Amino acid sequence: MNNVTVIVPNYNHERFLKLRLDSILNQTYTDFELILLDDNSSDNSKDIVEQYGGHPKFREIIYNEKNSGTPFRQWMKGISIARTEYIWIAESDDYAEPEFLATMMDLMKRFPNVGIAYCNSHKVDAAGVLLEDLHCYMDGEFRSGPEEVREHMCLYNTITNASSCLIRREYAVRAIEGLGGLRTCGDWIFYARVLQHSNLAYTSRKLNYYRWHPESISYSASKTSIYISEGINVIKYIDHSLIRFSLKEYLAVNKAWLKKIALVKYAYQLRSVAILILASCKFCTAKIMLSVKS
Repeated sequence: MNNVTVIVPNYNHERFLKLRLDSILNQTYTDFELILLDDNSSDNSKDIVEQYGGHPKFREIIYNEKNSGTPFRQWMKGISIARTEYIWIAESDDYAEPEFLATMMDLMKRFPNVGIAYCNSHKVDAAGVLLEDLHCYMDGEFRSGPEEVREHMCLYNTITNASSCLIRREYAVRAIEGLGGLRTCGDWIFYARVLQHSNLAYTSRKLNYYRWHPESISYSASKTSIYISEGINVIKYIDHSLIRFSLKEYLAVNKAWLKKIALVKYAYQLRSVAILILASCKFCTAKIMLSVKS
């Protein structure tokens, strides 16, 4: 049985798809199988995929009859189909160095209870031209997942790109539940949910190429208010029995979110403030319950 399932969600990435698939099939670590999920592409993606017909690494190729409307429904499908210990969600417009999987597997094995192992990335445009450097704040190779959530991920998505991650499937199955309706921030909330139960490993080696172009979801989200109005859901999903904020820390998180909310459109502000209030009530309830138990 293979050790890694590579999930490739694709939608209209015909011009990037061959490089994506070749960069997977050329990995030096070969104990993997590949599932390709096409979300009813209207371009010639199917023609590209059919060139790989019969390749032994392809476990399944699934073509949706109707577009799902969000990439995270495809993530949910791929994770539910996977049967290996680890998964790699390899976005169809990105690509990787041949040593990516081998390096991520080494990180998984070297440190305790790693839920996500990830690498630094090159940021490239549609033509593959290098863009600005993607600085990653992590200096070491290992960090407690709950600490990462409490100190950083409750406010910012510190993992630049899904394609840069190898994820332990047992955590992914639980973390992806209920995120299928999100349009842009499902990845952020997914990582935070995984890391509440596990740890984070990292290498500064740039083994992933993160494509930044007008058709990409990340690019589109960066130009709208939805990244804040969806992103704030990250604090709604925090389990306070696992992530222990002090009152001072939680008030600082709220203050930071209020500053972000002030920058978005009024309709998004109302929705975001409502989520913030609900999350604060959840925090207060958890603090009371924990104090009663102690």
